[in-house]
Amino acid sequence: MQQGIEFAEVIDEVAFDPDNGELVLIMRTNRDWSDAVKMTEQIKSKVGNYMQFAAGGQMAEAFPDHKESKVRLQLDCKFLPTEPVIPFLENLNEVLMKGGMRLVVNCMEKPQGS
Repeated sequence: MQQGIEFAEVIDEVAFDPDNGELVLIMRTNRDWSDAVKMTEQIKSKVGNYMQFAAGGQMAEAFPDHKESKVRLQLDCKFLPTEPVIPFLENLNEVLMKGGMRLVVNCMEKPQGS
């Protein structure tokens, strides 16, 4: 099965984080952020489907042991998001938090100096 933000209809991975008691819906990208506009549109679509999966009952049906768990959306990316993408991701997290979810960005590339 194909995975990545470009495949909005696919749930890339689901994991449970026992430390936070969260069911984690993971989306991935290995691309750099050179086409930030296209990638943010793809993330919007993917997040919309993930939210529908979480709130529409499919998640509770697929993972009945975790139907009361908090939900975290996680973007695993190979490269650090570029400046135009960072405010988009911050806004997205604010919207998700209003619905009781949150967004975490997990990058393999680390910022300079860390």
